[in-house]
Amino acid sequence: DASKCVEQKCPPEAFGEDGGLTYEFMTNHVLPQLIQQCRDAGAANPTVEFEWYIPAAERTSATSAVNMVCNGGFGAADVNTVPPSRNSSACPSSNPQHPKYYLGPSPAGTCTSLTDTTCVSKGPDAVVGAVHVLGERLLQLQFSVPYYAVSQTVVIRPDSTFSIVDGILNVFRCFELDLYIGVAVEMIIIWFMFMVVESSVNDDIIEGWGGYADTFYWVFACIFGGADKAPITIGGKIIFCAHAFFAVIIIATYTGSVAAFFTAQAAVPTVTGFESLQKGAFSVIVRGPTWDQNEEPPAFLGKLQAGDSAADTTPSMQFKFLQSLMRASSSTSFSLVMTKRMESRAADGATPLEYTATSDPCATEGAQLGAFDQVMCGTKASDNPPSALVFDTPSVIYELNMRKNVTGECPLVSVGTTFHPTGLGVGFPARTTFQIAFDQAILNLTTEGVMDELIEGYQMATHHSQCTYTDANGGLVMTTNEMLGLFIVTGGFIVIAIVHGGLERWKFMKAKRAAEIEAEQKAMVLDIPKDDAGDGNGEAAGPVAVPGEDVDTRDQKEEAAKIGAAIDDETGGGGKQAETLKVTKKLAEMQEQMSRLEEMGVMLVQAVEEAEKAAAEAAEGGGDKAPPGWKSSSLAFWE
Repeated sequence: DASKCVEQKCPPEAFGEDGGLTYEFMTNHVLPQLIQQCRDAGAANPTVEFEWYIPAAERTSATSAVNMVCNGGFGAADVNTVPPSRNSSACPSSNPQHPKYYLGPSPAGTCTSLTDTTCVSKGPDAVVGAVHVLGERLLQLQFSVPYYAVSQTVVIRPDSTFSIVDGILNVFRCFELDLYIGVAVEMIIIWFMFMVVESSVNDDIIEGWGGYADTFYWVFACIFGGADKAPITIGGKIIFCAHAFFAVIIIATYTGSVAAFFTAQAAVPTVTGFESLQKGAFSVIVRGPTWDQNEEPPAFLGKLQAGDSAADTTPSMQFKFLQSLMRASSSTSFSLVMTKRMESRAADGATPLEYTATSDPCATEGAQLGAFDQVMCGTKASDNPPSALVFDTPSVIYELNMRKNVTGECPLVSVGTTFHPTGLGVGFPARTTFQIAFDQAILNLTTEGVMDELIEGYQMATHHSQCTYTDANGGLVMTTNEMLGLFIVTGGFIVIAIVHGGLERWKFMKAKRAAEIEAEQKAMVLDIPKDDAGDGNGEAAGPVAVPGEDVDTRDQKEEAAKIGAAIDDETGGGGKQAETLKVTKKLAEMQEQMSRLEEMGVMLVQAVEEAEKAAAEAAEGGGDKAPPGWKSSSLAFWE
């Protein structure tokens, strides 16, 4: 928290609870090791102090901090110094003739600020914090052994162009609309011709209005090879052959077009790793300066696509790495977007713009977006946004995981394998004696596995990444999203079939129940047993009685008597006209029922006679059984 730093000096509370990987490693582990080395050397009560300062400008740039140690000062002018080369003079801090020559550390308890006159040297004693040990930096400073191996990672925004609409329409996009219209017209014509030629003579076609739908289904199913009918007329057979030929060609063409369409879609170039960036097809954003491309020769290699940095912006390690690759091979060319910093800031250029669930850097007015947010925002922030960024793997994992933990989604993902491993080390002014002591402390801690424990604690290892993009088989494998339309169309037909089938079953069951009720009402069979004496031939009469007029008349009279008695009771035996009409109506209804019963009686008598005749014929033929199937729940004849 730079707001808690005074004149670039930051107290422990400015680093928060843990301070980060490097701060915790140096303060909690390296410092005790240095104190123990002093004790081992004979010091009774040794004291070693670390005081932490931030650069006056571009404070998140490791190169800025390296330049400060090289220049032997804390001012803004000490940040942007061009590093020396093998053919140039050494750093001022290592030049005994220079006023900023490094004279050594200050005694513990002294040099408490930049203006303190007790400071032995005018510049920093060391630089630490994501400082890569690079060849050019070895010309400036002395470095300890690396305490952490760091590689580089490519970060992209996930493909968000796909939509549900794309998934639905993908399976249809292999044909143009006019071709679909042509297929529909052909089906309508064939449908009409079948109705004219076949509907009146083909028994397979449903009669009535249902024949229209049935014939269209015949035409439609034929397209997919599922015709369930066969034409009978010569004209119908000719029409069927023509339609079948058309269907075969259309289906074969569609199959080939679908395959070609999805293959072409999968072959669309995408960033799959660092190799995708080396031909300039995709832009990559790194921290570094801009330059005039029309200058001869240009200050830097590559195509400068865009940038919000200045010509004096300190080059990052990533920018220098890309430049070295282009110098090494003429076939390598990067399309570069240059930026001032990796993190975003508010419109004032100083206030950090935190990524939270409620604040969207892409929509913040006047925001100065860093590299991560420029990639994430895409066209929301620029008409020509960068396709990817390259940065330290631990920082990438930490940043991407933080964003996912905030929103539950991955607005950025790492892609491809890591590359260009380097080590992070502690840099000192040339010819210092501190290097040996720090080397010993770091080696001891590395052997004890302290750094591995810190990496696990901060979840900065590769296996901790929650936002990693993997493109199976190089994008040549279809996904469910890409074929979503197929599932939706098929599912739609299934839903329609289930609904229609349910309605049909309901109607069928309703009609069946109505038929059963009607049959029960018509089945008016009288079950009146006769005497058990038999018919005089020693045989039982059986449980069936044929209704006769005497039975029905008796029941009719008994029912009429009951009704008349009830009427007499209610009217006092008066017999009013209204009651007489009721009785007359009731008698008429009973007479109608009697007529139906008489008809049934005749039918039963005929059935008995036929059964007896059949039994006699069976007996004459030597059989002893009734004709097959002659048995029912109401009638049973075995003679």
